[in-house]
Amino acid sequence: MGQGDAALIITPHGHAFMVDTGGTRQGTYDIGARVDVPYLLHYGVRKLDFIMLTHAHDDHAGGVGGILGKIPVGAVMIGHEGQGAYLKTFGEANQTVKTEPMVTLKEGTEMTFDGVRIQVLYAPEENKTGGSTGNEFSNLIRVSYGNHSFLFTGDLSIEHESILCSRGTALESTVLKVGHHGSSTSSSENFLKAVKPQWSIISVGYGNSFGHPKKEILDRLESCTDGKVLRTDENGAVVFYSNGEKLRVDAQIVYDK
Repeated sequence: MGQGDAALIITPHGHAFMVDTGGTRQGTYDIGARVDVPYLLHYGVRKLDFIMLTHAHDDHAGGVGGILGKIPVGAVMIGHEGQGAYLKTFGEANQTVKTEPMVTLKEGTEMTFDGVRIQVLYAPEENKTGGSTGNEFSNLIRVSYGNHSFLFTGDLSIEHESILCSRGTALESTVLKVGHHGSSTSSSENFLKAVKPQWSIISVGYGNSFGHPKKEILDRLESCTDGKVLRTDENGAVVFYSNGEKLRVDAQIVYDK
């Protein structure tokens, strides 16, 4: 089985947007129409202000076409790989996506909806590390409300984490979406110590063929942070609620260890 990243944010007065949409690498299963859309409707979301994509991989961007076919979306915000990389990921949904505004995320961009602050902390415009995985363009997005913040890393690699740490970028966040599904290519010690998360969330498929999350990453999360770790393969969908002061988390045990 595979895995994917998708997060839905709903503001106090009903604005809604997503960071990544999940996806699948197997067959023609439409993750957007069959998983994302029912989840959105469950929470009363009938339209999205925008979708922000960390990068063009199908396990992060593969749900876009299915969502666009069912729910109005103000814009699809992408990284610097170029629209062609995303249209290739969207596959048969190309024609639908082409009718929507596609906006390239710019580092330093900030938006605020109902007191919810969205920051693009990192949006590499070129392949700075010479890698060839496609993760080299992962955007780093932080969403804050009151006393709490959420850091979305996509598949941000250790090399790019090092760039951010050397810059002195303010990374501290209440909740960390752990990079690259708990792969050993992400979550360096310095990065985790800079983020200081109270909660670390690993988006990972049950019984996935990649062996994620790696034991060394689980050990590093335990040694470098004082927070709790939740995994979607064991806890299902993880939902946070906040009034800006208090933070509550809902998760469940789906699979026994």
